[in-house]
Amino acid sequence: MFNWRYLLPNKLKYRLIMAYITLLMIPLCIAIFYLFQHFESIRQKDMMDRMSEHMQQVHVSLTDMMAFAYKANIMLSQDESLIQIMHDPDNYDPLERKKVIESKMFGINNSFFFHQTELYFRFIDLKGNVYTSYAPAGRLTNELKTLQDWQDKLHSGTHSYRWVADDWNDVIGSKGSKVLSLYIVLDDPLRGNFGLARISINIQEWFLSTLKDSPANQDLTIFTGQGETVLQSKKTTFSMDMLHRITSLQAKEGHYEDKRSSSLVNYSYLEDLDWYVVSQMPLSELQQEIRQLRFIAFLFLTILVIVYVLVTIILSARMTKPLVVLERSMEEALDKKLNVKISIGKGATDEVRSLGDSFNHMIDDVIALINKLKLEERQKQAVRFQMLLSQMNPHFLLNTLNTVKWIARKEKQEAIAGICTSLGLILEASLNSEIELIPLKEEMKLLRSYESIQSFRFRDHFIVRYELDGPVQHALVPKLSLQPLVENAIVHGFDMTDGCGTIWVRVRAEGRELILEVEDNGIGMEAAALKPGRRSGHGIGLSNLRERLQLLFKREGSMEIISGAEGTLVRLRLPLLIATPYSQEGGDGHVGDFTSGR
Repeated sequence: MFNWRYLLPNKLKYRLIMAYITLLMIPLCIAIFYLFQHFESIRQKDMMDRMSEHMQQVHVSLTDMMAFAYKANIMLSQDESLIQIMHDPDNYDPLERKKVIESKMFGINNSFFFHQTELYFRFIDLKGNVYTSYAPAGRLTNELKTLQDWQDKLHSGTHSYRWVADDWNDVIGSKGSKVLSLYIVLDDPLRGNFGLARISINIQEWFLSTLKDSPANQDLTIFTGQGETVLQSKKTTFSMDMLHRITSLQAKEGHYEDKRSSSLVNYSYLEDLDWYVVSQMPLSELQQEIRQLRFIAFLFLTILVIVYVLVTIILSARMTKPLVVLERSMEEALDKKLNVKISIGKGATDEVRSLGDSFNHMIDDVIALINKLKLEERQKQAVRFQMLLSQMNPHFLLNTLNTVKWIARKEKQEAIAGICTSLGLILEASLNSEIELIPLKEEMKLLRSYESIQSFRFRDHFIVRYELDGPVQHALVPKLSLQPLVENAIVHGFDMTDGCGTIWVRVRAEGRELILEVEDNGIGMEAAALKPGRRSGHGIGLSNLRERLQLLFKREGSMEIISGAEGTLVRLRLPLLIATPYSQEGGDGHVGDFTSGR
């Protein structure tokens, strides 16, 4: 049978190098390779999501502009003074008529002041008079024929309006030669047709405003369903295959990866205009970033391997020679039954010298270990205390409760969220195992949290009354010492079918002692013990609390249980320890030390 050990080198430094490369570097390189593959896919998905989000913003922006044009038409159709002037313009002075209509246009534009670009209005009344909200490029003449032509076009269509994507731009000082215009017949339910409105959007200005928010390396293009380019952010043109693929998909929006151009393509379709808004992002920039990160990572690993090999050779050479000396000294010590001291040369490393010193101190430490047994016994008691405390407070519920609380708040279940908050306070306090004694004020806060939970569970079956002396609110008590007493009173002390029970929680100071009492007016311990699963006086909570008092206060802490035919009283006697609260006034402004009432 072949023995694989023959393949391993005999020298320590070669074994360390081989183990480092085989067990660490090779798996690390494989993990980094797959990590970059996964990172590349995540980056590509993230880029696609951002492109989709920006495309949605462009789509919404253009749709909003068109919606504002519709809203402007509604406002015009409801303006009585505008309807009267345009329906019978001869009854008004031309200058006054022009002033009133232009003020209407100005008012509509002001109502849309927060939008990206301005709306340009052009009205023609029944007499052919023209009104504009802008300075026209040419002279305004009677356009009665234009009014009639557009009325014929709109009445012959399915709608009383029509979008013209390549309308002539006659606005002085405006960018571009084309505007997007909405032609619509102005109608009144009583007077009928009273004119024609052309509401125009400078699509070039809107497009330039939209490009400010897009990434610099993203190409944004708008083309028609026939493949004609309307607007484009860069000089590069889309391939015919890409145009055919987008139009053949017959989807209003989508995205895909174009293998031929090595880019990510995202598109959105506007049905009213028969326009496609397409954004294109080259994958080369993403791949270049990944390649740079991959090169840096593998360069760092290569340097790390070289440095490790050199350091391993140097350290192993210094370590091997003193180890031989150490081995011979230990054999000599074995022959003399440990009655010897190991001597390490000055040329040995700190690790080898430390090993020799440790062996020399081993016998001396045996006597010291006996003295440490008492300390270890106390440490075992502390561990036992933490185990008893953790028995009452399972750790894994805290994160689950936090999740349930937020779900309840999201679903507007405030009662459930309140219960989770109260139980979370109790669990969070119990999980802090480093603190065994807390101020009575904090203990009462935990007890009220427990009360709120049980009040929801046992509705109107019990009430808790608190009787506390003011000066003892800063007294130190064992954490979660009152909760198991109140729990026994609620669960075992009351017959939930017979009215509402009362629990009294009293805290007072008597000399150098702190007295904590929990009393109920329930059925008593004897009656409760006769029922299966009821109070027996030896539950986990009481025995746990009794043992904690013994570990913390020895003989100075005690628990007394008094039970009669009606009700049970549990009294805890503890040393009175007062924790002086923090104060910013007077003194040196620091936290006061613990003081004792004994």
